[in-house]
Amino acid sequence: MGDYQIGGGLRLLTALEKTEGFAEFLKTRMIRALETEDPTELHYLLAQLDDYYSYMWRYYKKLVKERGDRVNPDA
Repeated sequence: MGDYQIGGGLRLLTALEKTEGFAEFLKTRMIRALETEDPTELHYLLAQLDDYYSYMWRYYKKLVKERGDRVNPDA
């Protein structure tokens, strides 16, 4: 997985770095997993996607706590 790491601080720069890293990671690994129809690799990638999803939810909850005045209740 190289430079891609999902843990770490919950801040804008970190979230942007993780998103960029995850996009690059998926470009190479997801295409290969789908083309080769490799269920093990696809399972691994789904686990990574789940980790990324959890990280972004933690970041969202942090922002709501810090900047709740900006939350759109209709969204």
